[in-house]
Order: sequence, then structure tokens, then C-alpha cells
Amino acid sequence: MRRTPIRIAGMCAVAATMAASVAACGNDDKKTACDKLQETITQVSQSGVAQTNDPNGLANTYYSSATTMRQEGRDSGDNDVESAANDAATALEQLSQQLTTMDRDGRGAPPQLSAGTSLMSAGDRIRSACDN
Repeated sequence: MRRTPIRIAGMCAVAATMAASVAACGNDDKKTACDKLQETITQVSQSGVAQTNDPNGLANTYYSSATTMRQEGRDSGDNDVESAANDAATALEQLSQQLTTMDRDGRGAPPQLSAGTSLMSAGDRIRSACDN
């Protein structure tokens, strides 16, 4: 397997950018969900840095984090937060699939820029939804 730490580091940077996107929220359910989203995003970023030489492990982290983010969005009771969390989860799932392909092929194509852009956009939407 050909290692791709530069590609993986780039994806970690995208996840770290998302971590800065989540802020305090309004009602208690929404605030709790936004706090949990912040925690999940931070954990994804930290795991990504630790797993730069393990694309399959990072893919699993992204996939399980996506599932967690969807639940946290539902728990918020806020349609905007839920929608933004779902978008972020979808982007994480896309990155997970791309990393799995890279790991399986040993020479996979670099992750698509659109997945990283989607992730950053979703992070901005989460911040905006949590700020309202």
C-alpha cells in the first residue's frame, strides 16, 4: 500500500476547520446538540491527525463520526442544525468512502476537492445554525 500522508493531512485540516465552526446555541436541546457537534468535530480532527498513516482507520473514524453527527443534529430539535449536521455527515461519509478506496487500491486517487469543500460549507452552516 502506498502511503498518502499529505492527502490525509489535507483532509484533517478540513476537519479542523469545521471544529472552529461550531458555536454556542439558543435553547437547551439545541445548545446541547451544538456542544456535542463541537465535541464530535474536535474528536474527528484529533483522530485524523493521529491516523495519518492508517487510511482505513481514518475512514472508519469518519464514518462513525458521521453517524454520531446525524443523531446530534436530530437531537437538536432545530431543522437548520439537523440539516447542517446531515450535510457534514454526508461529506464525512464521502471522505470515508474515498479513503477506503485509496486503502484498498493502494494507489487510489486523491480525495475529491468537492468532499472537502462540502465539509467546510457544512461546518459554516452548523456555525450559523447554532448561532441563531
